[in-house]
Amino acid sequence: MYQCDRVTLMWVLGLVMAVQPAAVSAQEPPPGPPQQAEPTELVYEREIFSYPRYERRNPFRPLLSSDEGAPRFEQLRVLGIIYSAVPGASVATLGTSTVQVSEDGTQTTVSTDRSRSWYLKAGQSIGNIRVVEIRRDQVIVDVTEFGLPERKIMEFRQNRPGGVR
Repeated sequence: MYQCDRVTLMWVLGLVMAVQPAAVSAQEPPPGPPQQAEPTELVYEREIFSYPRYERRNPFRPLLSSDEGAPRFEQLRVLGIIYSAVPGASVATLGTSTVQVSEDGTQTTVSTDRSRSWYLKAGQSIGNIRVVEIRRDQVIVDVTEFGLPERKIMEFRQNRPGGVR
């Protein structure tokens, strides 16, 4: 067997220690995180918007319609009716009016602006209303708010001898 003295043993250990880092650096690096497999197909998803087929207000159009100068239903009053038994021949006179209430709330005054009045037959429109039917003392209209029509009745009230009807 080999007999080594202490110096030889130290020299061999030093040589092994010096050679070991070179051998370690020559090895391949340790494996990193697992790589993801390449996708075989690219998928593009696009969000598609669709609106129901029933009449609904378009959210991308302004709230004010093209007839901005026309009065709204709340501003109109029936000023008169020319009634005819022939369908479609009756004419309703609609006008704007303002309501004023006294400070104590006991007296109400309705003033009508006669300079702004409209003569409408069934099927014609003004502002946000469309006349559906004209009766002897009523005008039936469709009021459109945000694209949804609502049927309302406008009463013709006139002063008669003996009080208000």
